[in-house]
Amino acid sequence: MRSRLHGLMPVVLTLAVIGGRPALAQSLTAEWQRCARSDAAPDDGIAACTAIVDSGTERGKNLAIAHFNRANGWLAKGELDRAIADFSGAIGLDGTNAKAFYNRGNAWSALGARERAIADFTEAIRLDANFVAAHASRGVAHLDKGDIDRAIVDFDSAIRLAPRDARVLTARGLAWRAKGEFDLALADFGRAVEAEPNNANARNERGATLHAAGQFEPALADFAEAVRLDPRLAATYVNRGLAYLTRNNLDAAVIDFGEALRLDPADTTSLINRGTALQLKGDLARAQADYDEALRITPNLAAAFSGRGNVFLARNEPDRAIADYDRAIALGPDAVAFSNRARAWRAKGDFTRAIADLNEAIRLAPTDAASYNSRAWTHHLAGRDADGLADADKAIELNPNDANAFDTRGTLHAKLGQRNNAVADFRRALELNPGLTASAEALKKLGAPR
Repeated sequence: MRSRLHGLMPVVLTLAVIGGRPALAQSLTAEWQRCARSDAAPDDGIAACTAIVDSGTERGKNLAIAHFNRANGWLAKGELDRAIADFSGAIGLDGTNAKAFYNRGNAWSALGARERAIADFTEAIRLDANFVAAHASRGVAHLDKGDIDRAIVDFDSAIRLAPRDARVLTARGLAWRAKGEFDLALADFGRAVEAEPNNANARNERGATLHAAGQFEPALADFAEAVRLDPRLAATYVNRGLAYLTRNNLDAAVIDFGEALRLDPADTTSLINRGTALQLKGDLARAQADYDEALRITPNLAAAFSGRGNVFLARNEPDRAIADYDRAIALGPDAVAFSNRARAWRAKGDFTRAIADLNEAIRLAPTDAASYNSRAWTHHLAGRDADGLADADKAIELNPNDANAFDTRGTLHAKLGQRNNAVADFRRALELNPGLTASAEALKKLGAPR
């Protein structure tokens, strides 16, 4: 059974908004002092800045600063549209303020308007070429867009200006990891940890990268240290849970996803992954409850429909499974959902539809050995063993360590009268997975020792 795991949790590169003070020679008035603290005390600061703006006594740069500080107050309250309006007012009064463009870019980023954010960060950089945070934030915006190479260029610029900035080093590490360059990613995470040994984010992301690179024990050590440094960093529990899940340590995975959900009950990623772990444990009721809750929070979540379809299929309810897979595919065509729906059609004996879904799964993911193996088995059930043999060969070519594929090919060889090939395949399947009873029983029927 194949389920999609929601992936690694990204680190968020948070760079503080930058405040301003009026260009006054004398000491700041109490009202200006309150306005200048809008980011820390937003309600009081916004009221003070509003009084200054409405007084009509300020002009030019000072009025721009009042708008700028009030915008920071709106940002602190999460009222992004109002923040953008005030930053725009500040820019209209003083177009030389790189910080205003930078902070407005942060607001656009928070709204998901990445192109506008990039434009503002670019203008901030034009005004101040040494603005580290602007280079870094533009890199994050490019990374969010999937433009990894441009992101790395921006992170390079930021790191040249601030070689020991752990946040930027961590962000570049994420970019390298997204490209599959694990060695370069680990080097950046290592530099981040060296620069800030107590940075839990950097430890967590290094752990996730070590796991992706196949270094399980060092990954666990980094996750443990990240938890010690910041027990409330939910992303660490998610990433460690994924590591346990891929190693089939289901109990540990359930515990970690549960801890992530304790910290963030609305985290649909953890609900879906815990549902997967519970399903694999055979706890179908609790698995369905997790998928149901994920769908309550986000009603059009394809991964939750796909996961719940797996629960229904495990309960031998193929019609309900197909209904959920249909919803998942309608929301976003996905090779895993097509492959799983094929298993449901197969359970109903509709091999034609099963093959059609597996064809689509392979089109979407042409290097997925499991889909070839599933199509091989479906051909076998439909009485087309020669077609199945070609698919089994391809599955083994793509993944030579898949015991199930050797078992499938052994079955096909046996059906086609190729006894010696069948025996060799069943023996190889048992070498890879000594507990594969189907291959052991097949050897007995063929009168061949293990």
